This record gives sequence, structure tokens and C-alpha cells, in this order.
Amino acid sequence: MKNLKFQSILNFIKSNGNKLLDFIKLNENKLSFLFILSFSVIITVLLIWINTNQEILGKSYRDVYFYLIEALRFSGYSIGGYEYVSYLSPLIPFLTSLLFRLGMVSETSIFIVTGIFYILGVLGFYSLLKMRFRNILAVFGAIIYMGFSINLIWVANGTIDIPSVSLTILSLYFFVLGVERNQKYFYLAFPIAVLGFFAKYTAGLAIPLMILYLLSKPNILYNIKKYLKNGIGGLVAGVIIAIPFLANFYINDIPLGFINQAQNIASKTTTSLDVNNGLFYYIINIPRFIYNPNHVLSYVIIFITIIGLLIGIYKLIKILRNSYDNSNRFSNVKIKIIGKNISNTLVYVLLALNTLIIALSFLTTSKISFVYSEMIFFIFAFTFSYLVNKIINVYSNNTKKFFSFDLLMFAWFFSYLIFFSSHIVKADRYFTTLAPGFAFMVTLALNFILSSLDSLNSSNSSNSFDKKVEGSKIGKTVELTNKFKINNIAKNIDLKNIIPIAIIIIFIISSFGYLNLDKHDPLVSDEREVVNWLRIHDSNYDTKVIWSERGPTFTWYLQKEVFYVNWDYSSEDLSAKMIASNTTYFISLNKTEIFAYSPVKITENVIVYQRDF
Repeated sequence: MKNLKFQSILNFIKSNGNKLLDFIKLNENKLSFLFILSFSVIITVLLIWINTNQEILGKSYRDVYFYLIEALRFSGYSIGGYEYVSYLSPLIPFLTSLLFRLGMVSETSIFIVTGIFYILGVLGFYSLLKMRFRNILAVFGAIIYMGFSINLIWVANGTIDIPSVSLTILSLYFFVLGVERNQKYFYLAFPIAVLGFFAKYTAGLAIPLMILYLLSKPNILYNIKKYLKNGIGGLVAGVIIAIPFLANFYINDIPLGFINQAQNIASKTTTSLDVNNGLFYYIINIPRFIYNPNHVLSYVIIFITIIGLLIGIYKLIKILRNSYDNSNRFSNVKIKIIGKNISNTLVYVLLALNTLIIALSFLTTSKISFVYSEMIFFIFAFTFSYLVNKIINVYSNNTKKFFSFDLLMFAWFFSYLIFFSSHIVKADRYFTTLAPGFAFMVTLALNFILSSLDSLNSSNSSNSFDKKVEGSKIGKTVELTNKFKINNIAKNIDLKNIIPIAIIIIFIISSFGYLNLDKHDPLVSDEREVVNWLRIHDSNYDTKVIWSERGPTFTWYLQKEVFYVNWDYSSEDLSAKMIASNTTYFISLNKTEIFAYSPVKITENVIVYQRDF
């Protein structure tokens, strides 16, 4: 009786378990999307709460106060001075101003706005990877992108890097959809690209990436004709989206800040050999960007990336070598370049030279303007795709499907690497623009590794079966059958799923663990204390002239102009200039002797000086 009950329980579990598995398999994409949405929302909400309550906006976040000042202006609150904040990328301040108009005038508003873009970016990146990989690897790529410590540091903290990257992800996703599935997606791709540009001007690189993707497809002239109508329609939609921003610049006589920024960068080169600020800064610091402070996980990811990409390079070389051998075997096969039949050997020499120039284009950023470095990179990325397409069109059909996609993602990483490596001053947060491309490379590398393991496993299983048949002839059937069963069990332990799932779990745990880091900056507490003290100490503070090294910060807190001191002045000059401008208070981070001014409020990090007469 017990055995019957036990058997019925087993049958029930087996029956319902199979139904559950069938349901999961049938709804795999929806469940994965829901999982990533839930995880990204949880992480974002926690980061908004942490960043609000831990008071993080200290020395490293000066720019956030500029965005808050601009958001106040967009909301209708006039503050004198700081006219140059109008040159900043306007999208995030404008969206933040909408929350200000609802009465939410606090740093939390800009945390919420920038946090929402992180969620959209992660979902967009998962959707983008789904076009290239099977579902579990798309989830893997999205989770590691979400869990990079460089992203977690800069999520929902008021900076514009993550929102700009997220909009770039979405614009490229819809553009690829427009090319591959339905051209109507162009009407989303270009407007979102424009919004990304106004979130941060560096997102303008999305346009040459789009062009490269389209031109890297076979039959270039045919594709241009095919996508011309809806491509122009998408561009017009993008222009329409840009009109309100351009009108704001025109009406308020605001120069286009990105032009000055680009000219400033383009006129300089990176010649520093200092590893902390040199050409290879972003490459050397990849372990920190993946996961910091514990780099063990970083080294695992780097190891996977290197091994996987080496396997991928080997496979590509093998395809090209086989194509070369086939061309020599069949003399009637010709490669036509720009309407002319070209020697097979010459085509491969050109491809090798092209690849070398692409690799060397990065090194030119230390010698010439980044504009020319980017032009070299994109031109030779295009000619590389042109040559490869000619080869695989003639000899192979296996590489065609994802070639343009892979080239797009590699170009994404390297074009931004060139751009930000050209800056004389490097900043960790700039790697957020490289993070999607790098996460793709990690995912691609793992895909190569798992495909190789799968091929190896299939080969071993076949060999085991052959040995079993041979062994049966000499009386060892039982022993070899058991070995064959063990091999089948090993095969059923699907490494193609277990390895990605294991890394996904590790990244989820590490992401939540990273949230335990104390990001509180005591400077913020002292500044708030000084602001509260000043309001009590001087009820007419809003009519007084105030100077400060942290002018934007106190302009935001006091919601009045606080003159920004950059400390190019000596103590004597500073005193003379403040007296001449009838300055009453000077708020400083440094203790110093200033003629005619005495300290009246001292905290651990901030000192308030008041005029003596």
C-alpha cells in the first residue's frame, strides 16, 4: 500500500513537473523579460533609496548640481548667474523639472529620472541580445551588464551617462529591428537617437553605428534603395523631436554646447604615459569596472572573454582559410570588387591590411584629433565588412547571419573607446558607454566556448558508442554499456545552460552585495548643516552676496546665486575681489587667512567666513 501511494506521488510530481517545464519553455521569453524587469526595478528602487538617504552628492558629483540648477530654470524658478548650465545636455534637467512642477523639488527627483532610464536600458539590451543569442545567453548578457560595478555606481545618482547609454541601446535595437524585420521601427529608432543625443551629446556616435550596420549588409546599393523611404521618414521624425530643444536654444540665444565641447576635445591629443591617465586607461582598469573591490569575479569574466574570443578568431580564420583553399581548388570562382574580378590572394592581403589598420586606429588617438581617428576606424570597419561579405558570399553561408550584428557591437565598443581615450582627463564613468559593447563581447565569448564544449561532448558521446559496439564483440558489453549510460547522464547535464545560470546567480548575488557599500559622503551632511545654520543665523541671507568653492552646490541648496570660486585667486586677491563685490559670506572647504573675513561657522569639512565690516 505504501509503495502504491509513493508511486502515485511520484507520478503526480512527474506529470505536473512536465506540465511546469512545458509552461516555462512555452513562455520562456516572457518569463525572462519579467525576471529582468523585476530585478532591474528592485535594484533601481534600492539605489534611489540608498542614494537619497546616504547623501552621496559630495565632491564627485558637482555636475549633478548643474543639472538641478537647470531643472529649476526649466520649472520656471529663476536663478541668476550660471548661464553656462544652459549649454548642458537638456533632456535630463527638462524631465526632472516636470517632477519639480509637481512639488518634488529635491535631489530624489533626478535620481528617479535617471534610474528609470537604467531599467529601460537593461530591458533594451536584453531585447537586443535576443536578436543574436538564444534566450539564456541574452539573459546572461543583460544581467552582467546590469551588474557591472561601474554601472551600479552611476545608476540613479543624477548623472547623465546611464540615461544616454540606455537611449543609445534602444535606438540601435529599434534600428536593427527596422533593418531585419519591419522598417516602421525606424520611426522609433531615430527619435530615440535624438533624445539620446540631448541626454548627452556623445550619444551622437549612434548615427555612424547605424550607417555602418546598414552598409555592412550585402548588396549595399539595393539596401540603400530598399530602406531609403522609411529611413528618411525616420530621420524626419527625429528632426521633429529635436525641434523643441533647438527652439529653446534659439529663443534663449544659447550656443550649442556640444559643438564647443567637440572642438575642445578635437583640438587636443592624449600624450600622457601615466597609466592612471594614459591611452590604455579604460583597458587597464576593466577589472575595476566589472566588479570592484573584489576582482576575482572580474578575472573570471576576463578569462571567459579572452578564451571565447580566441576561439571565435580561430573559427573565423578557419572559415577564411577554407574559403581560400576552395578558391584555389575551383579556379572558376572569382571575387568581384567594385565591378572587377580581383585576385583571390590580393583580396586576402587587403583584408589583413584592413584589419591591421582598424587595430592601429586606436593608437592614433594619442597623435591626432579623435575626429580623424574615428573616421579612420569607421571607414576601415566598412571596408572590412565589404571584403568579408565578398568572401562569404562566394564561399560560405554560415557566417552571414550575424556578421553585421557582431560588427555593430564591436564597433560600438571601439568607437567609444577611441572617443573617450582621446580625452586628456579620464573618468571611470565614461566606461558606461563602453559597457554594452563589452557585455556583448563577454556573451559572444561564452557562446563560442559553450558551442565548442557542445561539439566536444557530441564527439565524445559518438566515440563512446563506437567503443560500446566494439566491446560487445569481445564480451565487454555490460561494462561499456554502463560507461555509455554515464556519458549520456553527463550529456544530459546541459553545460550550455548550467554555466550561464551559475554566472547569472553569482552576478545577482554580487549586485545585491554591492548595495551594502557605504557611499555616504560626510561633506554633504556638513553642507546641509551649514545651509540650515545660515538660514537661522541670517534671515536676510537671500539678499546677501555669497561666494563659495562649491558654488553650484550652495546655489541649489539656497536656491539663490552663490558665486563659484575656482581658487585661481591668492588669498589677498580673493579678499579684494569679495570686498569689491560686497560679499558677506564665503563658504570654503579649506581653512585660510582672508583679510577682513573671519570664520563664524566651522564643521569638519566646511568653514563659513563672514565679513568683519
